[in-house]
Amino acid sequence: MKQAKLRNGISLAMNALIFLMVLFSVVWILVSTTGGSGGVTDTESGDRNAFRYFTVDSNILAALTCLLMIPYNIKSLVRGEDAIPKWALTLKMIGTVAVALTFAVVMLYFLPLVGFGAGLISGANLFLHLLCPLLAMISFCLFERGLFVTKTRLLLGIVPSVIYGTVYLINVIFLQRWEDFYYFNVGGYWYITFLLFPVLTYLLALGIRAVHNRFDKQPQAVAPEGQ
Repeated sequence: MKQAKLRNGISLAMNALIFLMVLFSVVWILVSTTGGSGGVTDTESGDRNAFRYFTVDSNILAALTCLLMIPYNIKSLVRGEDAIPKWALTLKMIGTVAVALTFAVVMLYFLPLVGFGAGLISGANLFLHLLCPLLAMISFCLFERGLFVTKTRLLLGIVPSVIYGTVYLINVIFLQRWEDFYYFNVGGYWYITFLLFPVLTYLLALGIRAVHNRFDKQPQAVAPEGQ
């Protein structure tokens, strides 16, 4: 009972903090002169295009899933046992995988490409590229119980990246409405990037699954879906 209360207390604090940080960051992006907009180097104020960036969209998704978790965190605290439904945890997993992709792409691709001076981890981007993704991964992997993630369920985690990748492809390559602000068509190799995007997402999801399942052991949940 004490462990469940402690876990849910930490999860509640992290979920609330993620939601508030994302809300603050999005407002900052829309009204600030130095907020950053989720792009690689774009720091314009009042950016009406902010929602075309995966950084912003993935963090909003994660924040909404965190918001859905909060009532069940409170319920778990009152009961003294984990009482978070599988559907809520599944949505939290999807949001966590999305921001994990944001974190990985920024740290492994954009930072080496453009450096720290581009504002990738300053202003609103400090929250959206670093703090919120880390908190989402830590909270889901270590403190939230009730969902043994199967490989079948894990496929849901790549849905946001596939949807975004398709929208990005259509607007950048075919309709040419957007500039290639993520540099995914450098050298004309957009088709390789388009295929690698969900693959990278799934690899990240596997890592998140491995850590989460290490702590959330519920073998009885595996039987209907297998691995």
